[in-house]
Amino acid sequence: MNKINITLEYTKDLTVLYAEDDIELSVQTEKLFNMLFKKVITTTNGQEALEKYKNEHFDIVITDIEMPLMGGVELTSEIKGINSDQAIIIISAYDNSEYLLDFINLNVKQFVQKPININDMLKVLLDVSKNIVNSILVEDYRKELEKNNTTLKEKNNELQSLVRILDSKIIQIAKENQNSSKNVTLENSSFSKDNLSELKNLEIDISGAAVLISLSKNLKLSNIQVLGELFLSYTKVISSNQSYDELSDKIATLGQILNHAPENFIKKVEDISILLESFIYVLRMWRKNLEEGANEKAFELHTSMINDINTIISIINGTEDEIESEIEFF
Repeated sequence: MNKINITLEYTKDLTVLYAEDDIELSVQTEKLFNMLFKKVITTTNGQEALEKYKNEHFDIVITDIEMPLMGGVELTSEIKGINSDQAIIIISAYDNSEYLLDFINLNVKQFVQKPININDMLKVLLDVSKNIVNSILVEDYRKELEKNNTTLKEKNNELQSLVRILDSKIIQIAKENQNSSKNVTLENSSFSKDNLSELKNLEIDISGAAVLISLSKNLKLSNIQVLGELFLSYTKVISSNQSYDELSDKIATLGQILNHAPENFIKKVEDISILLESFIYVLRMWRKNLEEGANEKAFELHTSMINDINTIISIINGTEDEIESEIEFF
């Protein structure tokens, strides 16, 4: 019984086509096959078996050699012509040895001799079924790899799109600063080392939360609220410098919206994700410029970040009519 259980582990999801003209042997053997396999179709001659094979998929074909209408050699040859990889087991009597070379030439390697010994049959079935199951697993793994590669290509296209947005943003920032007056004073616009370190740590958490949101297929309200809280914590640090009051207020507004209307964010996440990544990227550039004492360069990113937040908020709130005034197309 233990051997049957071991074999059943590999055979339980497989189907079998069984061709045998000896009715008594067929009935007895079919009982064993029905214990092991998901489905068993039994025929009494090769011609009937071939017709069944043409109309249905079978993982394993088990056939006698000498049968009326069509024998096992011809049946095997026909099946191999349809599917050269088909697993076939031959049931042979001692006086059928003259057919051995024919089956070898047809690439059949599994034989069970009559009278059938159940242990011999189980061993052959286990070997054949293991190969089939392993082949299915390899094929499933290959398909999963192809699916993952497709996903990675799509993500790469998104990242390339993000790079184009960021490149265009740099051009936009330069134009805006040539044509507009500065709304913040650069004097005393720096932050302490402790504040900058705190901003850097928060950016790591914000980036992680944003990536989790962009990759998640089943977003939870709690995921959105975590991002909202992180933005509010970021605001508390920025608010220590009056030069960036407007930016602080905008990020705080975004954080509050994420905390109080996360359902709207989830509905619009596909429209927002690239803009959100863009905003976080520029936010990181802004902080790095401040660390390097390049306050004027940091200011040049100020307007861009505010525009990004306005656009994100407009999308979340569903005020798409306002979006055109927020986004400049390149």
